[in-house]
Amino acid sequence: MTRYIGILDGSNNVWGVRVPDLPGCHGGGVSPEQAIADAAFAVCEWTEARIAKHLPVPKPRALVDLLRSGEIDSASGDSAVIVRQR
Repeated sequence: MTRYIGILDGSNNVWGVRVPDLPGCHGGGVSPEQAIADAAFAVCEWTEARIAKHLPVPKPRALVDLLRSGEIDSASGDSAVIVRQR
């Protein structure tokens, strides 16, 4: 099972998770848990579409690499979460 780092943001009942290693891959929900679950489903769909087109699937980067890149902005409320490919 592949694990990607997702970036969780939101408040109240609007939450989102984007997966920076998979451009355009994201999930959402009314709670952080639902957004993470939706993102896991999106990761599966995203990777299956790439495989069907005979395109490579990017390997997940380490959390430290995402932090160094500035893609996670904890000052604005971003949080890193694990998104498992189901």
